Amino acid sequence: MGHFSVESPGAVLSVQQNRGDGEPLLLVHGGPGVPDYMQSSTAPMLPEFRCISFDQRGVGESTCLDGRYELAAYLEDVECIRTLMGVDSWHLLGHSWGGLLAQAYTPAYPQRVTSLALSSSSLGVGSDWRRTKRESFRVEHARAGFAGMVRFYAYGSGLVVPGSIGAWSMRHVMTETWHNYFLDPESAPDPDPKWLAGSSPVAMMKTDRALSKERPQVLEGTSSYQGPVLVLYGAFDIFGDGTDVVRNRFPMAHQVTLENSGHVHWLQNPSGYAKTLGDFYDHVRGSR
Repeated sequence: MGHFSVESPGAVLSVQQNRGDGEPLLLVHGGPGVPDYMQSSTAPMLPEFRCISFDQRGVGESTCLDGRYELAAYLEDVECIRTLMGVDSWHLLGHSWGGLLAQAYTPAYPQRVTSLALSSSSLGVGSDWRRTKRESFRVEHARAGFAGMVRFYAYGSGLVVPGSIGAWSMRHVMTETWHNYFLDPESAPDPDPKWLAGSSPVAMMKTDRALSKERPQVLEGTSSYQGPVLVLYGAFDIFGDGTDVVRNRFPMAHQVTLENSGHVHWLQNPSGYAKTLGDFYDHVRGSR
């Protein structure tokens, strides 16, 4: 597996790939504010692809040099990776917030996108981003119960404190959030400690604020993308009825509701997730 750095105008990005040949597929992780998990969780399901992933600016082994966390900065980062890796076009597979980033990249660089797969994608920017948060908080809080809610808000109060306290709070907030992706948070597996250690409250909060203020025009043209599109959500995902926002944005997409799965499909229904992705990419290759 190759692991290297890519410099963009305002960040140094930690990039990795599973192999040096094959059709390129960019795996865009969710968050915001947490490092990549797609290379370890999803790339093994797609061994025939050259799966490329990266820690987004300010998280994991990537640094943010200019303090920018608006969507335009993230799009610049993705395009810098493509250019410096010499990739003419690639498949995009985005999970959660990474699905929103993939949606924004597609109309900005449509000639660079071979296909678009959205796995439990966030809904959109502006009011749709605020709805993303409302829906997920509603679902997660119902699963957490009273004690879980108390823990979540207690830990969350430390996120604004710089340094080690903020980092400690972020690890605990993300642990609580992760557990609530499951129907029974008490029996849910713990997240990877290394993944937690690479999380950043600064990246999370600044990205959140930027997306809340982002103009909806940034997604104009997304629904007119002519390539193959997969829209996938779990049967007990965290976005409730809000998933219709994305489903309606792509009326011609291959729409899937993955049974026995919520938001982290590679853990909750790995065989079903692998089959869904495999069938989609078989269709993509067969349609060319």
